[in-house]
Amino acid sequence: MRGWHPMHIFVIAVMGSSAISCKRDTRADDEAAIRVATREWNAAEAAKDLEKCISFYADDGERYATGSPAIRGAAALREEWRKYLSTPGTFQWSTSKVEVSGSGDLAYETGRFVLKTVDKNGQAITTNGKYVCVWKKQPNGKWKVVADIDNPDS
Repeated sequence: MRGWHPMHIFVIAVMGSSAISCKRDTRADDEAAIRVATREWNAAEAAKDLEKCISFYADDGERYATGSPAIRGAAALREEWRKYLSTPGTFQWSTSKVEVSGSGDLAYETGRFVLKTVDKNGQAITTNGKYVCVWKKQPNGKWKVVADIDNPDS
């Protein structure tokens, strides 16, 4: 490059690479969005709102329920949630941790749950457990669950 000093090339290279790496870190905002979505999902479950509950999953979302084969896709998730929401009882969960990847497109959430239901004799049963949800940012910027698993402590 005639007329270019090596320092010019260095400055341009540094400026170009820093412009590429200046993508705004949105992890705190993403974590907050996932925590809000989880609270909304918890409320939808308490209200037994099937369509709202399903809306938190990506189209290719999967659910790994205790004692069940993997449940994949919107139709299978809808059927599973329909059965689940029709049973008596409550299911409440609380988020312990949300970790968003450095790339900002994947995150995982962990937490605890309490399931209160009744057995076939009408006796109250309380089950404590833990869960993991893997969230993926969709092309429209919304976070959706791609993998959902929970299991009882005992």
